[in-house]
Amino acid sequence: MSIQMLAPDVVAKIAAGEVVERPASVVKELLENALDAGAGTVRIEIQGGGRREIRLVDDGGGIPEGEIELACTRHATSKISAADDLFNIHTLGFRGEALASIAAVSHFTLVSRPAGQEVGVEVRVDGGEFKGRTPRACTIGTIVTVRDLFFNTPARLKFMRQARTETGYINALVSDYALAHPQVALHLLSDGRTLLQTHGSGELYDALIEVYGLETAQQMLAVEGELGRGVERVRVSGYVSEPALSRATRRAMTLFVNGRRIRDRSLTYAVEEAYHTLLMKGRHPLVVIQIEVDPALVDVNVHPTKSEVKFAHANLVFSAVQRTVRAALQEQAPIPRIARVRSDTPTIQPEPPVRRRPAGPPARASAPLFPPDAEGAVTLPPRPRVGGPLFVEETPGEETEVVIGAGEAEAGWVEAGGEPADTEVVIAGEEAAAPAQGPVEERLPPLRVVGQMAGSYILAEGPDGLYLVDQHAAHERVLYEQLLAQRRRLSVRRQALLEPLVVELTPPQQAMLGERLEELRDWGFELEPFGERAYKVRAVPAILARRDMRVQVATLLEEWSEGLQQGHSWDEQLLTTIACHSAVRAGKVLSLEEMRELIQLLERSTMPRTCPHGRPTMLLLTRGQLEKEFRRR
Repeated sequence: MSIQMLAPDVVAKIAAGEVVERPASVVKELLENALDAGAGTVRIEIQGGGRREIRLVDDGGGIPEGEIELACTRHATSKISAADDLFNIHTLGFRGEALASIAAVSHFTLVSRPAGQEVGVEVRVDGGEFKGRTPRACTIGTIVTVRDLFFNTPARLKFMRQARTETGYINALVSDYALAHPQVALHLLSDGRTLLQTHGSGELYDALIEVYGLETAQQMLAVEGELGRGVERVRVSGYVSEPALSRATRRAMTLFVNGRRIRDRSLTYAVEEAYHTLLMKGRHPLVVIQIEVDPALVDVNVHPTKSEVKFAHANLVFSAVQRTVRAALQEQAPIPRIARVRSDTPTIQPEPPVRRRPAGPPARASAPLFPPDAEGAVTLPPRPRVGGPLFVEETPGEETEVVIGAGEAEAGWVEAGGEPADTEVVIAGEEAAAPAQGPVEERLPPLRVVGQMAGSYILAEGPDGLYLVDQHAAHERVLYEQLLAQRRRLSVRRQALLEPLVVELTPPQQAMLGERLEELRDWGFELEPFGERAYKVRAVPAILARRDMRVQVATLLEEWSEGLQQGHSWDEQLLTTIACHSAVRAGKVLSLEEMRELIQLLERSTMPRTCPHGRPTMLLLTRGQLEKEFRRR
C-alpha cells in the first residue's frame, strides 16, 4: 500500500478523537476555556446526555472580533507563544485543539463579545467547515453551542452510552471543577432540570455542601500543610473524610494540581497510606485535595486530555500529601457516635472533631492506677498466677529472652528503670506500649471505667456521655503501635521456647516462608526447616499471646501466607496478624484494674479510634441521647 498524505478532514477527525471522547470531554474543554477567561459565572445546559446539545454561557473576557475565526482553527491559542512556555503553564487549556476538534464532529456555534466591543460576533462551523459569521447582540462573555455531536462519525456513536450515563459523567466532571474553583458560580442543567448549582462564594466548604450535601460536608476534616522551601515548596489544602465516612470506590478521591483535575496513582496511594489502619479493606476515603506547586516544576503536557501530570519532585509531593492528610486525621478525627434514624435502627455518626488540649500532662478523671516513681519506672503490683511470675524484669536497653515451655502461659516484661518512653505494661498477660506521660494532644477525653458488658465491651464514662470500648479492637491498636515502634528501633523482643514447636505448612506456604526466614527473625521469629514440609519454631515475638502456642503459630503463619498470596505487603500483613492474635479476645472477663490499664494505654495511642483493620475501637452514646430516651428533655 502506497504512502499518501491524509486529507484535512481526516486529520481533523483523528485530532478530534484524541480530545473529544464523549460529551463530557466537550464540557471539560469548554469549561476550562471559560475558567481561563476569568469567568465568575458559568451556565451549562445539556440535552440528551450532551449528544443532542451542549450549551455553555460564561461571563469571561470574551474573544476579540478579529480573532474569533482563528479561535476555531487548529494549533491556535492565546495561552502560549513559544516552546519554552510548555514548561511553565499557568492555565488549564493551552494546546489550541479544543474548539477546532469539537467543531470537526458537530454543528458548532460560537458567539463572543469582549468588554471593549459594542456588539458580539457569531461564527458557525459544521463538521469542520466554516459556514459564516454574523454580528450578534449579546452580553460580555462567550456562548458556545454544540449540537448533534459525532453526527459525521457514526463509528464513534456506537461507543456512546445511554443519555442517563453520559449525563452522569458530565455531572461528575462539573462537580469536580466546582470543588477546584469554589470562587466560580456553576449552574448545570440537564433537559431543563437543575443538577448542580454553586454560588461561587470562594469557600471550599460551601462547595462541598452544594456537591455532596450538608451531612457529608459535616464529616469532612480540613487539611492544610506545606513541605519544601522556595520554588520547591508544595502546599496541600482541602478536605478529607473522617474514617467513619468511606466509599466502595475511589471515585470520590478528587485531586487537583494548580486547579487542574488529575489522575495520579501515586498520590492516590499517598492518601490511602495516610488512612492506613483507619479504614476497612475495600473502603476508600472521600477526598478533595488541592496541590499547589510551581508551574515550572510540573509537566501537564504528557496526555492529550491533560488529565495526567509529571512532577519534577514527585517524592516531595507524595510526602507532602501523605503527611498533611495523616496529621489532620490524627488531630481531628472524632469518635463515632451512636444515633437513631426513623426506623429506630442504630447507626454510627461522628462526633465533632476533638480539639487540641493545651500543652501539659494529660488530664485524668482520677490518679493513674500505676503512677511512675521518681526515676520514671512503672511498678505494677504482683498478681498471683500458676506457672511463674506474670512480669519479668529485664535490663534496660538490652534485648532479653525469656524461656518458657511450649504449653505454658504468657510472660512479659516491664521496665525497672530507664526512659519513660520505653515503659511497657502487660494486660491480662499481653504486652502493650505505654508512652511517656507529658505534653500530648488530646486524642481521647479522660475516661472512667465503670464496668464490662458481655465479656467484650468496656463501659467507660466520659465528659460527653457513655463510651462502649471494644476490648479486642482497643488492645489490638495498642499492640500494633507497640510492635511497630519496636520494629522501627530494630528491637522486637522475642521469647525462646523451651520445647520447640513443629509446624507443617502447605507447599506454597513453605516456598513463601523459605524466602523470608531472615526477615522473620527481625520480627522475633526463629524458625528452621524440619523435614520436607515442616518448620521448627524456636522463638516467637514476646508480644504474641500463648493460649495454645502450636495452634497460634500455625494459624498466624497460615493467615500471613494467605495475605501474601493476595498481594498485601508482607511486613504489614505480619504486623497486623501478630497484633490481632495477641490481643485480648472478646468474651474474656477482665478485672477493673485490667480495664483501666487498657483504657490508659489506648488514650496514649497515636490513632486510638480504630483498630489496625479500620474497625472502630469505641462508640459514644451521648448524654443528650440518654436524656432524650429517658424523657428528661
